[in-house]
Amino acid sequence: MTVSISAINSSLRHNRPLGHWTAAQQHTLFLLSKLSLGIALSIPVAAFADTTEQVATELKFSTGFLQNGGQGVDLGEFLQGSSVAAGTYRVDINVNRTLVGRQDVVFAKHAKTGEVQACLTLPILESLGLNLQPLRDAGKLDDTQPNQCYDLPELIEHSSVEYDPSRQQLNIGAPQAAMLRSARGYVDPALWDEGVTAGFINYNFTGRRNTSEGRKATDGYTLGLNNGINLGPWRLRNESNLNKDDLGNTTFNSNRTFAQRDITSLKSQLTLGTAYTDSSYFDSVRIKGALLASDDAMLPDSQRGYAPTVRGDADTNATVEIRQNGYLLYTTNVAPGPFVIDDIYPNGSNGDLEITVIEADGRRRVTTQAFASLPKMVRKGTYRQNLAIGKYDSNGDIDASPTVGTGGLTYGLTDNITVFGGVQWAPDFSAVNLGATQNTPFGAFSLDVTQSASATVGQRNKGQSARLVYAKTLASTDTTLTLGSYRYSTDGYRTLTEHMNDLYYDGRYGISGRAKSRFNINVNQSLGGRQYGYLTLSMDEQRYWNLEGKTQNYRLDYNNNWGIVNYSLGASHTLSPDTYNRYQNQTGDQTRLTFTVSFPLGSGSRPTNLRTTVTGDNNGAYGLQNNLSGAVMGRDDAYYSVNAGHESEGGNTFGANINGTTPVAQLNAGYSQGDTFKSFSAGASGAIVAHAGGINLGQRVGETFTLVEVPGVAGTPVGNYAGVTTGANGYAVLPYAQPYRTNWVKLDSSQMGADVEIDSPTQQLIPRRGSVTVARFAVNTGRRVQFELVKPDGTPLPFGASVENAEGEALAITDPTGNALVLVNADQGTLKVKPGTGVCEAAYSLPERTSTQGYDRVKVVCQ
Repeated sequence: MTVSISAINSSLRHNRPLGHWTAAQQHTLFLLSKLSLGIALSIPVAAFADTTEQVATELKFSTGFLQNGGQGVDLGEFLQGSSVAAGTYRVDINVNRTLVGRQDVVFAKHAKTGEVQACLTLPILESLGLNLQPLRDAGKLDDTQPNQCYDLPELIEHSSVEYDPSRQQLNIGAPQAAMLRSARGYVDPALWDEGVTAGFINYNFTGRRNTSEGRKATDGYTLGLNNGINLGPWRLRNESNLNKDDLGNTTFNSNRTFAQRDITSLKSQLTLGTAYTDSSYFDSVRIKGALLASDDAMLPDSQRGYAPTVRGDADTNATVEIRQNGYLLYTTNVAPGPFVIDDIYPNGSNGDLEITVIEADGRRRVTTQAFASLPKMVRKGTYRQNLAIGKYDSNGDIDASPTVGTGGLTYGLTDNITVFGGVQWAPDFSAVNLGATQNTPFGAFSLDVTQSASATVGQRNKGQSARLVYAKTLASTDTTLTLGSYRYSTDGYRTLTEHMNDLYYDGRYGISGRAKSRFNINVNQSLGGRQYGYLTLSMDEQRYWNLEGKTQNYRLDYNNNWGIVNYSLGASHTLSPDTYNRYQNQTGDQTRLTFTVSFPLGSGSRPTNLRTTVTGDNNGAYGLQNNLSGAVMGRDDAYYSVNAGHESEGGNTFGANINGTTPVAQLNAGYSQGDTFKSFSAGASGAIVAHAGGINLGQRVGETFTLVEVPGVAGTPVGNYAGVTTGANGYAVLPYAQPYRTNWVKLDSSQMGADVEIDSPTQQLIPRRGSVTVARFAVNTGRRVQFELVKPDGTPLPFGASVENAEGEALAITDPTGNALVLVNADQGTLKVKPGTGVCEAAYSLPERTSTQGYDRVKVVCQ
């Protein structure tokens, strides 16, 4: 363990609390606090004179203020002007606290100050993402001397360069105006970590038992699985679910099974297996084959894709199921009242969502929500591409599997115009898409046209589909139009899926509709913030060529508060074609009103909340629900809710829910009963991760996640995520990580105990997409002992004596009373103490532990 002034300075710069420092660092800080007054008093007044000769004069610091005039005390190690010896070091380079590279850097004496500093050459400056053109124009950089050392603070005002030898980090600060725009968020691909070999099972279980009056109890459950194995740069994945409905029918479906890896040079992902094609140009279809698509996350300042938000209402403890193209995407249990689901990951960006709300008494409400993508825009001169070839793989009963090929390219033509296009081909089918996106002061517009040609037995179809998309935020009125689009398709237009339906069903589409026109819009409007509240409007409507009627889904919500009382008013309207109804108890046209008021009971950070909801619809149904919810015993990892109400169709109802987060899973359970039914639901979600260090249970993991290794220390909280602690094998599972970006992993070292010492409580990782990275923390364990070090005559050793173990590792320094707080690895041993220029040894033998204050006190003689 190395103790240095630079380590203390680094801790101060990064605001590390004292509890995170090692004992030796704390003693050094104590020493510095004692030294500071004497150093200040020992500087000659003349040193502040404004002359070059006097500034260059080497300052001498007196130790005469110490006890006994500082006799026998050698503090030269702590008064060095440089924190590193001259030489070449491989260091991590951080720019504005973000890791941007790792390379060899030469450290040499500065000509003016004489201190050893990093030599920042022109290639190094270019790798930092600095805007060097103004410096070149001013003649401050010489391109003919690539090995010349530059002083960054002299080149750029308000910049800084600091080296942390304890972490081997070169920390550079630069004002935002001095950075290249294209470099913001840039991370050198050489730092991307592909992780370790590991396997995992992500599970999400929801189950329910319903008992109705006069009927036998029925059970149903859904088990969603996301399985994966990482082998080097390759990632194997499978998504599937096992479902048992109320009728006892059990089905197993596999949605995707594929192998994937990064293609770094192309900033793309290569996928082999069963997967979905890109939806930027044509409707997404599932194929068995190969896909190559750009990954925007690999680029600086990447833009994430659009995902829909589903809103609705539940009358009782209900189960919500969301499907796309017939596949179950998402299922969850919700309490009575409004719900919002914003963590859905659709299979591509097209395909209406089917939302099913299953009430506790068995009632079902099915609505559809049209789903489209945001305008496509890329920077000038950049492009996005995707290619796919394979066999068509239907989700339904179609067993035909023709060869399918598709490709597309998006290119930034100017700063404000992006052009794009694509082609799609299959036997007896072809489609071509062309479009452009324009960014204007009035918003972003996207217009594209698709021409298709298809042939079936005795029939040929040709048609066009035109789509206009618009997005805009109006700052003057605080209005956000998140998505507005209109699409019209002629009667002869076919998507590839519709063409396959023509072939298989011979023109009979069953419950499926061939779109004629589609319109959707989402608007968020502030009415003066807290004073007048907020409005949210969502509308989507679709008409069909082969179905009577239309599909509509309108919703308007108003939210505001009056002091501590929050209230909202919502109105929704849904309409479905008659042939689309799947359940006899569902009407094709429904208008529903909802009023909700809630307020906290008591004060504090986790008060109990009371919520009342009143609902009514155009069919005469109405309901009243009262809900009481809060944290269990004031904890932040467990919550409960109790509800009671009255439904016009179900009579009186009562229910209770509880959910909690543990280090190994998230659990929930609920119970409901009414005049004619009883229902019990339960759910659990989590992950099982197998790796070289063992098997760990954890919370449900995302696409990219991290293992935290704290060797030999169980129960250590990880500060990034609530409820995550290390297991018996010293590992913890962090469920999420951001790919291609710096991720900070922090330990709560205050919970480690006095007998555990960690070199650094933070680490940074830069994972590749889908990787399982490991943040390894070096820890020392033993017994914390405060040694009282005395000479043979009983007098204490002098202040500032260095204390080492038998191997010569620095452990601590003595305080003014001759005491040193040390972490020792053995109950018996010998300490080497260096009071000044001499050396003495102190043998110790620790008694059985009896201390309750975290460390023992032992007196030893150094001779």
